[in-house]
Amino acid sequence: MRDKVRVMTDTLIHHLKDAPPPPLGPSDTEACVSGQIADAIIASGLTDRPIGDLIQTVMDRLTQAGVPLARMMVGFRILHPLFDGMTIAWTAENGVEVEYYQALTEDNPDFTLSPFYWMIKGQVPELQLRIDRDAMVDKFPLLQRLREQGFTGYYARVVTFGEGPMQVGTTDGLALSWSTKSPAGFSERDICIMQQILAPLSLALRVMIKDQIARNTLNAFHGPLVGERILSGTVKRGDGERLAAALWYSDLRNSTGLADQLSVEGFLELLNVYFDCAAGAVIEEGGQVLDIVGDAILAFFPADAAGEEAAATSALRAALKAQERLVEAKARECKCAVEINFGVGVHFGDVVFGNAGTRERLKFGVIGRAVNEVARTQDMSKLLGQPIVATDQVVSRARPDAGLRLNDMGLHDLRGIPAAKRLWALRHNADIAPANAG
Repeated sequence: MRDKVRVMTDTLIHHLKDAPPPPLGPSDTEACVSGQIADAIIASGLTDRPIGDLIQTVMDRLTQAGVPLARMMVGFRILHPLFDGMTIAWTAENGVEVEYYQALTEDNPDFTLSPFYWMIKGQVPELQLRIDRDAMVDKFPLLQRLREQGFTGYYARVVTFGEGPMQVGTTDGLALSWSTKSPAGFSERDICIMQQILAPLSLALRVMIKDQIARNTLNAFHGPLVGERILSGTVKRGDGERLAAALWYSDLRNSTGLADQLSVEGFLELLNVYFDCAAGAVIEEGGQVLDIVGDAILAFFPADAAGEEAAATSALRAALKAQERLVEAKARECKCAVEINFGVGVHFGDVVFGNAGTRERLKFGVIGRAVNEVARTQDMSKLLGQPIVATDQVVSRARPDAGLRLNDMGLHDLRGIPAAKRLWALRHNADIAPANAG
């Protein structure tokens, strides 16, 4: 390796002196090609571009260097509430495609019959096959399909992050494969180049995977708006900003009684159906779910980017969609949905959006009178027997052409709020039941 570095250094010196470089042997050429690809990998990895861009860069460089690639796949596990794993595939025809997978467990034959599973389970770090002739191909449905599509060569590696071997079910590594349709399969030069770029590629992928896991985790538990602010450095106690926003608050009716009546599993299943209806509608309309406290959901629609009219309209539409989702769940005869009733309050006001708490335990959220007002507005949905109650502040900002059905409920005193507020009942159709039960 030192000799290769010396040759490359001497070549650069001669070039700077306008003298022709000495001829390079085959192994030196491979090292130069691999070094150039490694430089491109590092440059791409240092940017904040998507992981798919890195794969596209690598495949462009490899094919330009004459490696006859027709397909590449990298797979790894992620921490995500909905998915177990993620793959990034590249083909000569379609470029880069990203796919997420559920249930990467030993009960899933699609996973257990894959070459990656076999390699990880058997602690086989490297696998090289001639797809068009090796009998081992018959062990794996994937390789059988590749054979039918005209592939001839396959080269795979398992890369472990850390000291110990990679295990099934952990996030401590990744698996990569390259495939070709060249009649000759992969040459020794092709394999050599792919081996030499494996370390920088794996390192760049490891950084990106860890970043992806961090973002997924923060977004799942705190929402994308809070997650992005935490990752961007808004982590000190007292960091924050003042925002105008439409605020959204929902509460499950008779939650205490339901918790007493149902098993733990049954009550959690019911809560998840309720959250899918309420929080799911907020997310669908572009809002941010800031907090789930027991069975109460606090969300908001910031007006800084979209404007006050758009934020107010989206918040009101989310309230309608939440109730519509519940109606649809009941129509599907979902057993949990029959027991669910909830009210929604919608308001508009200024809030402080930032960090507060002790030095050791901080919480990122919204603070201010408007937060109390939206919670009290939701309380009125129960007293007034209406599924959705909104304040004049949010209704007056909604788009006039939004087609919202609003009934003026008059002025009402909200508990703990000094001045009476004009409230409106928002209804979509007669199928939405009153939210005053329990």
